[in-house]
Amino acid sequence: MQHITFEDGFGNLVKSCQSSSSERTKQIESELSESFVSLASFVDGTHVINSFEEEFEDNTWSTLSENVALTMSECVVSLASFNGNSRCFACTGVYINCNPVRILTTASLVKTSGDGNKIDDNLRIEVHLNNKQHVTGTLKHYDLRYNVAVVEIMGSYSSCAVDVEERISFTPNIEVLAVGRLFERPKLMASRGVLIDRKSKLACEELGISTCKITKAGIGGPLIDACGNLIGMNFFHDEETPYLPREKIQEVLGYFDEQWYVLTFFVMV
Repeated sequence: MQHITFEDGFGNLVKSCQSSSSERTKQIESELSESFVSLASFVDGTHVINSFEEEFEDNTWSTLSENVALTMSECVVSLASFNGNSRCFACTGVYINCNPVRILTTASLVKTSGDGNKIDDNLRIEVHLNNKQHVTGTLKHYDLRYNVAVVEIMGSYSSCAVDVEERISFTPNIEVLAVGRLFERPKLMASRGVLIDRKSKLACEELGISTCKITKAGIGGPLIDACGNLIGMNFFHDEETPYLPREKIQEVLGYFDEQWYVLTFFVMV
């Protein structure tokens, strides 16, 4: 059963569904919002496309517990992709591995402009770390079905990463936090909300919903509970905040591992 995802060019997950029949496929339409306007600005002579530098309107970062704030400040980074001097996309990511450092984020970071079904191999990835350093990242894996990517920072080490392997169940109405980080000035942001027990307005039944209010800068960022446990990865929508649940992330990462083992086996043979 094939998953089809449409985007509006801004990293917004517009519509995703299972195409079990041609009839179902024909029902899919773009859900473009009037607010998704393409704006370009010039900073220091560099052409920047879609700045993605808007802060969360109600930033509750200062209300996080000390332990959660410390963990997230170590784990959450911002990323951007560049075509020459033009910045194509910026988003948030979270460490899922310490050595080497691997970052879970959205595949929109590396998608071809105007074609959400292709990856642009010519894009340069920069990662803004929590120590304010900029380093180069390498695309390690991606899955366009669920809009997931893993970026690796070679030669880097982190003392902290979120646990994505443990099986954890989450119930509706629990308090959650959506975390994001700006790229130009790596400010950390958080938005409080709760999980909603209903289907997303988007067509994909596998997406969860929270009442957290984020901006496009938070795309790819973690959705966590009050203890810092990963619940999912955030996408952006004007009316609600969809997220890819933890179990789907585990499924995708497991598929990446299977690919790696198969590739390694054939190389060794």
